[in-house]
Amino acid sequence: MKFTDEALKYLNLGISGEIAAYVFYKKAAAILKDKALQDSVLSIAGEEKKHFLALEDVYDQNVRSEMWAPYKDILNKPGLPDIDELVQDTHKELLARIAKLSSKRDVLEMGLTLEKEAVALYGDASAKASHPEVKKVFDFLIGIETGHVRMFEKELSAL
Repeated sequence: MKFTDEALKYLNLGISGEIAAYVFYKKAAAILKDKALQDSVLSIAGEEKKHFLALEDVYDQNVRSEMWAPYKDILNKPGLPDIDELVQDTHKELLARIAKLSSKRDVLEMGLTLEKEAVALYGDASAKASHPEVKKVFDFLIGIETGHVRMFEKELSAL
């Protein structure tokens, strides 16, 4: 199935967002002292990794490109591999924000913001999707990211 240019634009935005979220959750886990929350955040990092790989696969099927190859090479490794500093340069703003986080509340609020942004992005992409299979991909991601939003809201309300 060939995607429209607009669908490819949203795939690229989604891929970039999944990488940013993955990096955030890996860094945030190191800040958290609560073991259960740390495990939850690392679990979400694993989900973001899977989302990246799925979106990148769809992108690669439609556009034969090496654009995301460095990330794919790293994230195809087992577990939650670190993304080296060279690759992380594309997310300098996010990394600068992560470095300033100092409390559980800071981590939870930033995670909530990232997940809400993902829901909005995928919602917009789904609404504009003309192909049912494209819409299905984005709707699936909306469901997953909405679950993440609920988890962060629950953790924040417990503070």
